[in-house]
Amino acid sequence: MIADLKAKAAGIDRKRIYTAAAALLIAGAAGHFMQKNSSAPSGKGPMVASAPAVAGVAAPKPTMAAPAPQILAAAVPAPETPAEAPAVAPVDVVAEAPLPAIEQPMPSFAEANLVIGMAPEAPSAADPMPVDLVTRSEATPSPILATPDPVPAAPPVEEIIIAAADVANDLASEPAPPVATCEIAMDLAAEAPALVAITLSAPCNSGEEVTFSHAGMIFSEQLGPEGDLFLAMPAMEENAIVTATFSDGQEAAGDILVPDFAEIERVALVWKGPTGLQLHALENGANYGEAGHIWAETPASAENAIAGTGGFVSALGSTADGYAADIYTYPAALMLDGQEPDISIEAQVMENTCAHEIAGTILRSNPGRAATVQSLSMAVPGCDAVGEYLVLKNLPQDLKLARN
Repeated sequence: MIADLKAKAAGIDRKRIYTAAAALLIAGAAGHFMQKNSSAPSGKGPMVASAPAVAGVAAPKPTMAAPAPQILAAAVPAPETPAEAPAVAPVDVVAEAPLPAIEQPMPSFAEANLVIGMAPEAPSAADPMPVDLVTRSEATPSPILATPDPVPAAPPVEEIIIAAADVANDLASEPAPPVATCEIAMDLAAEAPALVAITLSAPCNSGEEVTFSHAGMIFSEQLGPEGDLFLAMPAMEENAIVTATFSDGQEAAGDILVPDFAEIERVALVWKGPTGLQLHALENGANYGEAGHIWAETPASAENAIAGTGGFVSALGSTADGYAADIYTYPAALMLDGQEPDISIEAQVMENTCAHEIAGTILRSNPGRAATVQSLSMAVPGCDAVGEYLVLKNLPQDLKLARN
């Protein structure tokens, strides 16, 4: 019985000794660590807790260790020993001598556990390590293990050569503007009373002089800035053939049927240059300067002939040295009633014509056949008669307006 008690006492004493030793080791290590990290020393050293007294064993006296924060070390239960552990003789622990301060680094948590007989806990399967999650599809390679795609090489830099300014090259690179066609076009249209409307287009001949000819009648006109021209020409024949001749010899021609040609009577006077020739008509017994006096200065209107009330004069030719013509138109119905107008051809004496001979052409229209054409000439008096008028009294009988 006594032997059993001694064995148990020995076992108990051995457990307490192990416990006390472990507590002292932890306290010492903690004190050393706190002493090194403390910024202001304390007046009193920390008390090192001693292990509880064990029966039969003298408790070590508390000693003054290096200054450190006061730490209360809890007694860590020692691992249980087998019940059949062999008896070990009690060992007297000398407590008078203080434990020397051990200059060693603070043990890690794992080391402390090993010292006091505790194994480090292995990570539990329930507490997985925190990791960064990357969501990807099965077809997508792992962003960690996959080899990054090679960076594409930069495209080669092309050398740009700036050529010297070249006006000819710059103009050649730009699209050329459409070139205006130089085609000459002439359109004819019949209008009342027995007129031919002429539209001429010659874009490359702007401003040039053009001479028109029709049934012995000739006159010259000037093209506009765009090379075009519009005028109304009295027809001298039912089937009107018109030719336009340019200064460089180019020509444009056309013809048209004039349906109302038989409804009118016409006399035309043609000349070239400044001759002073004029065509006058006196209607309803009028005298010069009265309402029935029709000539280039008082031409009347084509509406008179359309309405059948009177005639009118058309003056063609706009160039100084070209051909010009005065054409008198009169309704044929008025002649049947005995209202024939008196026709006269006159010439004004001018400085450029005095003491010279002037010439011209007289034309008369004939329904159903070609126009009658007769040349005309006269001698102009001396220059002391400048400003006066010459009246031709001996006109051919068939040129007087009268129904045959």
